[in-house]
Amino acid sequence: MARVTSIRMLVPGVLAVAALACAGVLIALAAFDSGSSGPATEQPTPSGVAPSPAASPAATGSPGADDGAALSEAERELAARLSSFELTGCVSATAEATSSSAARSPTSSAATGVVAALRCAPGVAGGGRPPAEVIVLGYADAPAMAADAARRSTATVDVGSCEAGQTSSEAYLLPSRRSGTFVCEAAAGRFTAYWTIDRERVGFIAATDDPTGLITWWRTFDPL
Repeated sequence: MARVTSIRMLVPGVLAVAALACAGVLIALAAFDSGSSGPATEQPTPSGVAPSPAASPAATGSPGADDGAALSEAERELAARLSSFELTGCVSATAEATSSSAARSPTSSAATGVVAALRCAPGVAGGGRPPAEVIVLGYADAPAMAADAARRSTATVDVGSCEAGQTSSEAYLLPSRRSGTFVCEAAAGRFTAYWTIDRERVGFIAATDDPTGLITWWRTFDPL
């Protein structure tokens, strides 16, 4: 039976203090700058020396793979939706996800209804122990995502709860209003989770040898 897990997200007080301190520094810098005697004089470029190139516009908020050269248009669109604080260094995984010959277990990367897939590295973790990588599945539409999630849930032999590090198929609801399906498989030395963010029509897969660390990381993981 599917269960709904509600998880409270807490912001440590020390982060709030750090944020106020940073704001004070920025205000002080702004005041100092406004009180300067005048604009800085531009230094002439020595003859025979080419001016330095402008900063590359590639440093945007979306994670990509080597300027996106290896990504298809659909993959670039999916990457542009992701937070660069949560996921980075994304590479193509669409061929892997859409392979008709790949085994489709409840938490495998092989999926149905996917138009783009990426394999990314986690960014700065809010807590817990992040996985080595995260697979991101971009579905064609809501029905395609629901069908793939239902297939995975049906194939899962539920023996407990994901939070306890056991094989299970569940529904979740977070205070951020994110909700979806959460399927996990436990094996010797390996815990793999698949989950969806229903309103975004996106799925994720991550594996670890530390179920508690992964679940703790997932609670604050906000990729979109």
